[in-house]
Amino acid sequence: MNPSYLRIRRPLAEAVRRYGDWIGAPELGPPREVAEREAIDLALTNGQWKGLAVYIFSSGPWTVFEELSGGLAARPAGDWLRLADGGDLVYAGYNDAIGYAELVRVDGGRLLRQFLEDEQDPGANVNLGRLPEEIGEPLSNWIDVASWVEQDEEELGVSARGLLWIHQVAPGT
Repeated sequence: MNPSYLRIRRPLAEAVRRYGDWIGAPELGPPREVAEREAIDLALTNGQWKGLAVYIFSSGPWTVFEELSGGLAARPAGDWLRLADGGDLVYAGYNDAIGYAELVRVDGGRLLRQFLEDEQDPGANVNLGRLPEEIGEPLSNWIDVASWVEQDEEELGVSARGLLWIHQVAPGT
């Protein structure tokens, strides 16, 4: 499995605007409402991603950007802080086929946790900060983060309808 998502504690319209400004790439079209079960098929052409594709929906006070195509991982902390803009943000994901996981949490504009483990590139690993729930048992490897992601995703749920938004990516990325 390789689920990953970004969530921002902001209303949907504001979060979508902020994400669009932050991603800094031309959109292939405006966000459009789709059924969740159709999002991946609509983001592909002949089995290839059209670009950086996200499925967007609200979950309580959060706007969730479910990463369909990949392309958001392994960004510097400053990028996440800029997107959070003084607010709350979580980026989390893993890929169990390659031993990779990442978790970034920003609370009130402050980096609270940044964890990245990549078994294929150990030099990229990062382990900064702690989450309140890590008292006594800190996240120590990608499997711990994968468990955290599974629990968090279960609490967030998924919306049967949301927005599909695709941005161009540079060739070779």
